[in-house]
Amino acid sequence: MASFDQKLRTLRLMEILLERTDDTYMLNASELCTILDQEYGISTDRRTIYTEMEILEKFGLDIQQKKGKILAIISVPEILNCRS
Repeated sequence: MASFDQKLRTLRLMEILLERTDDTYMLNASELCTILDQEYGISTDRRTIYTEMEILEKFGLDIQQKKGKILAIISVPEILNCRS
């Protein structure tokens, strides 16, 4: 996968987590892989999802994991809270 596609995957993953998860509704890595593939044509595997989670956490997203491998974004850095 080209570098541009890798960056796009990270951004799409962040978008999915921001729009579709919260502290009551979460997605696991397999579900995230399916969404990325079916909706965006981005093929990936579960291990890559966890690598992307580390990148997003380093960016400042508070990603919570419950019951093993369930993922949700709980809070975001201030820079992403500038939506009207």
